[in-house]
Amino acid sequence: MTSISNPSRLIFISLVTLLAFVLAPGALAAKRKKPTPKPPLKIVDITTSPVPFALGHGPMALTVTVELPQNSDQFDLLEVSSLISVPTRRSIRFLVSRQPLDTVIIEDGRPRMKTTLLWDGKDQTRKHVRQGTYSYEARAKLMVHEEGFTKAKIVSPFARGTLDVSSPQALDRQPPHLEHVPFVSDETGSDLLEEEGANGTDQPENAGDAEKVMP
Repeated sequence: MTSISNPSRLIFISLVTLLAFVLAPGALAAKRKKPTPKPPLKIVDITTSPVPFALGHGPMALTVTVELPQNSDQFDLLEVSSLISVPTRRSIRFLVSRQPLDTVIIEDGRPRMKTTLLWDGKDQTRKHVRQGTYSYEARAKLMVHEEGFTKAKIVSPFARGTLDVSSPQALDRQPPHLEHVPFVSDETGSDLLEEEGANGTDQPENAGDAEKVMP
């Protein structure tokens, strides 16, 4: 059996080391580029109406389109909630709606449902808010009945954006219309729940202010 001489061995080790340095970054980059699995439940569209929204002229309709898992059970419930707040992060209104999966539509080959939440432009004290821009967080949950309780089994990522409250004079400048609202989705927040509270619903800052709004 022939042995590698010392100079040859040093060259061989150097080449192996060099290849390791060259190939390692590529392997790490490929690992980083591994696609993140899409959340099984997510908010894909939000519209508000009317725009402009002026106080004293009816509620704002916040319509949320949710993409459902392909294997959703018809006995499950879809809960959609929205927390409206001021820039200081103090919550002023929490809206929530639950409905059975009886109005599912197929769009782009995927099951979706729309839920409408109504905001009357009032805060937690039932007083009209001031003209300005307000933040909102929307989230969807797929609820299931188990052992006499309703629990969340899948939670969507948060969808965050802003809502504008205009002055009544804004209605004179343009007719009311429906508008798609840009939002940012926290897709890392999707979660498959094994165990959650009895009703599976997060409590807002003003938990007593939660109100159920059905479309």
